[in-house]
Amino acid sequence: MRNAIFLDAGRQKFKGNIHSHSVRSDGEYTVEQMIDAYRSKDYDFICLSDHEIYFHSDAYDTETFILLDGYEMACEMERETTGQQYHMHGLLDRSLQAEKPFHHDEEHAKPDYESLDTIQQLIDEMRSKGNLVIMNHPEWSKNREEDLLKLEGYAAIEIYNHQSEIQEAVGYGVSYWDYVLKRGKQVNAIAADDAHGGPTDMAVSEFYGGWITVDSERLEQQAIIEAIKAGQYYSSNGPKIYDLRIESNRLRVVCSPVRSIRFITFPNNGLAEMDPTGVYITGAEYIIQDDEQYVRVECVDAWGKVAWSNPIYPKYELQLQEGL
Repeated sequence: MRNAIFLDAGRQKFKGNIHSHSVRSDGEYTVEQMIDAYRSKDYDFICLSDHEIYFHSDAYDTETFILLDGYEMACEMERETTGQQYHMHGLLDRSLQAEKPFHHDEEHAKPDYESLDTIQQLIDEMRSKGNLVIMNHPEWSKNREEDLLKLEGYAAIEIYNHQSEIQEAVGYGVSYWDYVLKRGKQVNAIAADDAHGGPTDMAVSEFYGGWITVDSERLEQQAIIEAIKAGQYYSSNGPKIYDLRIESNRLRVVCSPVRSIRFITFPNNGLAEMDPTGVYITGAEYIIQDDEQYVRVECVDAWGKVAWSNPIYPKYELQLQEGL
């Protein structure tokens, strides 16, 4: 497999939360208050993913902080009937060149659920309106893994939703992610707050608990979106990943001090690196096997907080090199 850089310690890195709510839907704080809250914690961008109402404005953008355009769209079926519901995040992706993208404050009516085709049609509609689509909080929504496998056109799964975790213990969606990855779907991961309200300065808060950090040449909507599509970012609820690259078939990661670094692979077993004396480690490497369908990295700190890389696909990359 060729050498490749996925996260570069020398590149600019921008931290952001792409899932949060304001008074425009069911949030407690105004747009200005949400901006102030995240700027105070050295975030570079957020998305106000208010329910069924689109944010599409650069009026609040500065050289050091921007709001990504987007929204959260729901198809809320009665759980007594279907056992689940779907919430999907849309982020404006100008490369899709939508003829009729959403306008600022435009509302999008929820569809009536009839079958999984309803969800697929909703994803297709969101994309036709120029959106990169993310499947939000699958554990909270009680989505079926096999349905996420059948659905097409989404770019990522929200594998950590902070508000769902601290309030209802259903914030982790990693098992859904691995389910579809093992069966050949190539999708990235997202960690986010889903903050609606409450105190912002408490030890346990809906704020600042899940985020992504993006390698990008500039702080601008489409540059961030292109980096997300390319997987040039990591998701976290604690640790940091500084560098991730392949050199001579060795996947090397450099991170903030953690207790363990885990290389999650399929179909082979992976590798867990740690110091047996309990000393923190800041890097590890894994020898990639050509038959591996995917490899991803988890950096886990002493409190169980995790930074997740996006998947790398060695077998797919090898096929591309061989022209298959």
